[in-house]
Amino acid sequence: MSIEIDLIAKVKHVLKQNHAKRILIAVSGGVDSMVLTDVISKIYAKSDFAVVNVDHDLRPESKNEVKFVADYCHGKGIDFYTTKWNKSFGDLGMEAAARKFRYGYFEKIMKDHKFDTLLTAHHANDLAENILMKLIRSGNVYEITSLKSRRSFGGGQLLRPLLSFSKLELKSYAKKNKLDHIQDETNFENITMRNRLRNNIFPQLETENGQLLKHFGLFDRQLNALIDISIGKFLEIERNMDLKESNSVLSGNLSRVDKLDVDQQTLFWGSLFTRKLPEVSVSNKQIQQLIEVVLSEKPNATVDLENNWKFIRSYSEFEVKQVFETKQTELKVELNKRYKFNNHWFELIETDESDATFSVERMPKQIILRTRRSGDKLTIKDLKHQKLGKRFINEKIPEIKRDNFPILLFDNEVVWVEKIYNISDYLKTGKIFFKIQFDEV
Repeated sequence: MSIEIDLIAKVKHVLKQNHAKRILIAVSGGVDSMVLTDVISKIYAKSDFAVVNVDHDLRPESKNEVKFVADYCHGKGIDFYTTKWNKSFGDLGMEAAARKFRYGYFEKIMKDHKFDTLLTAHHANDLAENILMKLIRSGNVYEITSLKSRRSFGGGQLLRPLLSFSKLELKSYAKKNKLDHIQDETNFENITMRNRLRNNIFPQLETENGQLLKHFGLFDRQLNALIDISIGKFLEIERNMDLKESNSVLSGNLSRVDKLDVDQQTLFWGSLFTRKLPEVSVSNKQIQQLIEVVLSEKPNATVDLENNWKFIRSYSEFEVKQVFETKQTELKVELNKRYKFNNHWFELIETDESDATFSVERMPKQIILRTRRSGDKLTIKDLKHQKLGKRFINEKIPEIKRDNFPILLFDNEVVWVEKIYNISDYLKTGKIFFKIQFDEV
């Protein structure tokens, strides 16, 4: 079977198998994406597919490359969409920022023009390079398998139908079909790791075994199959963890997880973050720190992740959420006035006994609402005192939450701490009654 017949047949099979109806092709003008576009034009009517391109404006030639793709599409009667990157990096490196912008634009075009499938021209060499790069950088099994043949994207799907074909085969197709394409000369500069692997390492490896790329493909498929099997086992564990997802917070119970050994937990937490919190990038080191926290005898501990995300253990429970540190807050409070305090509204109202939160014998001269301080004490039975820190521990309040708890003081004496302390539980009913309203903003 000729490479042309084989390529068209396999791509057609992938698209049919995944029910691709309206297709958007990501095209740079290189040989890979030009071959993919030509193959699609032999399978689909021009009304059912279009080409999208992003000018990253990082090289002088990029403007001409966009024009090359645009001219090709106009000559063939193919709809064409393009934009230029504004070079906004944010907190990301250049490569990651460019990729985020590129795929964000692809997603916008898909949604705006009702495409259900995005195609990229990644091939067998890309897959092998990706696997080796991830092994060198991290060894994380979920990163190694990140270049998938299919994944959800833009309200539809992203397909990579050329992963079983080598660069050499794509060049052969292009030559036979006389396809013009762009040659990016920077691909031959050994500045990046990918280029060094492509230009120096893989040619040597392929002299050892000409089936190298097929073996990488087989390894990738088998590894994905093993991951699918392990995820099935992990889902059984998750069903007993009482997992909750709300407002970008993932929480649950650790009682089943701490029965797994370290290697099993490494896979488990990698799987959980990949599926439940894909926006949170977790390094191997952080996963190992997380496992140490889970297996530790300490009831409270925190692992810092990226972008203010934290893994928080509190006894047998855990949370993963973004935590923005708040400064210690202190307010002088007047009766019947509303105050904003740590993302809550606070109001102290003088009332009657039937509606009261607590009572005191005399009207205070000074009322303060603040967060905890070293040495804070609570009045308990027989006018004895208990350290606030001890009360937090007894009530199993996570350590990370303690600094934000509101504490109300009358003339420097603690009379109320949200949820865990009310002075009226320990002293006889006073003559003056107060009601507290404390609601989220």
